[in-house]
Amino acid sequence: MRGSLGIRLFLYTGSTLVLMLLATLLIIERTQSLQWESHLREQSIAFAKFATPEVIKQFRGDFFAGTHVGEGEIQDFLGFNRQLIRFEIYSPSGRHLYRSPLLPDFIDLDLSDLLSDPDPERLATPRLTLQTTSSSNPRILDVVAPAFGPTGQHLLSVHYLISYDLIDQRLWELRRSFAGIAGVVVVVALILVALVARRITIPIRDLTEGVRAISSGDLSARTPQHWKNEIGTLAQAFNEMADSLGRSRQELTEKNRALTLANDELRQVQEQLLRAERLATLGQVAAGVSHEIDNPVGIILGYAELLHDDLPDQDPRRADVEAIIAECRRCRRITGGLLSLARTAPEERERIDVPELVQGIFRSLRPQMLFRNVEMSFEADDSVQPIVGDADCIRQILVNLFLNGAQAMSGAGQIKVAVSLEQNIVAITVCDSGPGIPADLQEKIFEPFFSTKGHEEGTGLGLSLCRKLAEEHGGRLELVTAKEGACFRLGLPSRPVE
Repeated sequence: MRGSLGIRLFLYTGSTLVLMLLATLLIIERTQSLQWESHLREQSIAFAKFATPEVIKQFRGDFFAGTHVGEGEIQDFLGFNRQLIRFEIYSPSGRHLYRSPLLPDFIDLDLSDLLSDPDPERLATPRLTLQTTSSSNPRILDVVAPAFGPTGQHLLSVHYLISYDLIDQRLWELRRSFAGIAGVVVVVALILVALVARRITIPIRDLTEGVRAISSGDLSARTPQHWKNEIGTLAQAFNEMADSLGRSRQELTEKNRALTLANDELRQVQEQLLRAERLATLGQVAAGVSHEIDNPVGIILGYAELLHDDLPDQDPRRADVEAIIAECRRCRRITGGLLSLARTAPEERERIDVPELVQGIFRSLRPQMLFRNVEMSFEADDSVQPIVGDADCIRQILVNLFLNGAQAMSGAGQIKVAVSLEQNIVAITVCDSGPGIPADLQEKIFEPFFSTKGHEEGTGLGLSLCRKLAEEHGGRLELVTAKEGACFRLGLPSRPVE
């Protein structure tokens, strides 16, 4: 629980005092209750031993007629025991012989839950037994006393019901008296605690206000030092800490700013070096592939196309020749992609109106079979400025993103394009309603030769080439989070790259 030191001291002291008083009350009440109950048991045993023979004499052995027995005489005889509720007479075998009416002090007492006969074993036992019935209100002491004949034979058993009402009244008076005394003690003690807590918490409160000002960021704040004790020493220590924190914060801020800039530059340089190394390797491979593979593949493709034209439509070999042609064309696409990755940045650039470029791409793609069932929408902010770059390269990037989206949706779905200006960056966002890209593959999609398409559909060079072209324009192509489908963001500077 949060709160001031004074409140806590007040509550803890008060709670401890109340708990101690309650524990004392419980101990006293328990001790007195045991003493009083022991006295009641001894008194009830003596009463049962004295009253049982006299009660039996009143009936003179006739329990059934019973009308000649004066109940008033019995009540007068037993009336000296003011806690007796009633009595019953049983044979040792458990047969019920007589039940007296309720005595005057308990005439309104409900004993419906005690109408059952005592345990037969207790009735047959030739000794006095006691049992407390705690389920009733008030509590009742159940006493069974045997009655013996002249020869010592167990003739009858008398069942007495004796109330704990006197003990309960005494316990209630004890609680009430103790509560009054405890209340006075608690009030006096809490007043003293409040006075002591006030003398302690006032200087601490002043110190806390100064500390809170420092913790909120105001390191120029200082705590007062009006005391020549431990609190004053603590205030001085906090002021020294504030001075040290101010110097450390300033140094840390400067170092953190420099470290952030250096880290960003290092990350960019590292990424550029890694991509440059990959592209250099691919450039060497592309040159060799272009010379060693592209020409032979072209010859094979030419002869295969001639053979395909010469074969009749029903010739079963046409399928094999078509497979050769498809694989040859795929090889040429791969070599073409490798050459594009190895190609240097364009030297001549022009001003490009991005919204007009996107609209032109839409017009050229809509008639194609793959895009006939694709709904293509476009939004552009009025603040979008023209960019400077190679229009063919930007067009190649966007066409690749549109083709990837349409293929992912199997030619049916939505492609949404939005163009906006974000701090001198023209952001082109392309989103589709396809299945999206699994999380474990999102880090790999820009790597060369990695493709989420089948072996027959992709070479794995499209997105890698698109990112290279974007970086050559001083921009960046990245995958962004979307609720559904895949969403790519192409950011290009609105100013020309130096």
